[in-house]
Amino acid sequence: MSNRTTFTVRRLKSLDDFYHFQILQQRIWSSGEDDIIPMHVLVTQAKNGGLLQGAFVAEGAESTGGMVGMAFGWPGFNTSTDPPRLKFCSHIAGVLTEWHGQGIGLALKLAQREYLLTEGLMDWMTWTYDPLQRVNAIFNIHRLGATCTTYHRDVYGPMEDALNAGLPTDRCQVEWRMGSQRVISALPTGLEKVEWGDRDLEIGATRRLEQDDEIRVPVETHLRLDGRPVAIPIPHSLAGLRAAGDSLLVEWRLYQRELIEAAFAVDYQIVDCVSLADLGVHYICVPAKMRPFPDLV
Repeated sequence: MSNRTTFTVRRLKSLDDFYHFQILQQRIWSSGEDDIIPMHVLVTQAKNGGLLQGAFVAEGAESTGGMVGMAFGWPGFNTSTDPPRLKFCSHIAGVLTEWHGQGIGLALKLAQREYLLTEGLMDWMTWTYDPLQRVNAIFNIHRLGATCTTYHRDVYGPMEDALNAGLPTDRCQVEWRMGSQRVISALPTGLEKVEWGDRDLEIGATRRLEQDDEIRVPVETHLRLDGRPVAIPIPHSLAGLRAAGDSLLVEWRLYQRELIEAAFAVDYQIVDCVSLADLGVHYICVPAKMRPFPDLV
């Protein structure tokens, strides 16, 4: 689709809405019946502070009521603080593949943010995503201005859907300070451009796969983490890695896990996600005291 499509985003409240939500969840993630959020959970969440939103287009499928994207979350607590701090936990958000590139995912996140800030409920949102997913990484960190200091190993255990089968379900948890100057300045077009390639970067090593120029293979790297910014690579395509064999997928998972956990252990944080010349897309991690953007936290 080359032309922008008109769509609307609204809260989901009816049983028909929740049924369409279930169908859409199954289509986006190719999920089995066991992974679909039950109707009674959706109803209870919607009546007790949960926020369910859908994006609709006139050309959308009848089976989903025209819904092509959705977001679902609820108020929660950060239990690592004393006392626990209120936050919003965004659980799932997704858009059908054929509707990617229309700005629908961004509109859903902005709708979440607008509702929470306008109602004066909270200004802090967290969610998790697979750190190997390049498009999601760029969207979450660079486009929305979120940061990350938390890495979870194998959060959900084995999963059999099309995106997760055969991989430990590691996740990065991002922090989105919705009212911060960092986020406000990022929302029009993304974070201001920083020429990370011109800086004294420590870069995680990869090499090209001989059979396929687009696929890179991790090379064992021991980061010094001596105060310089660090660049941690992200594979170009998980589909490409799957085609090359599940062993390469797992190799990438363990490689990225080691580098990110090592950086977080010495108080580094992920603050950007950019393409470095001839090396592909990388996370940029900096020490907590470094402030490359306004109002970093």
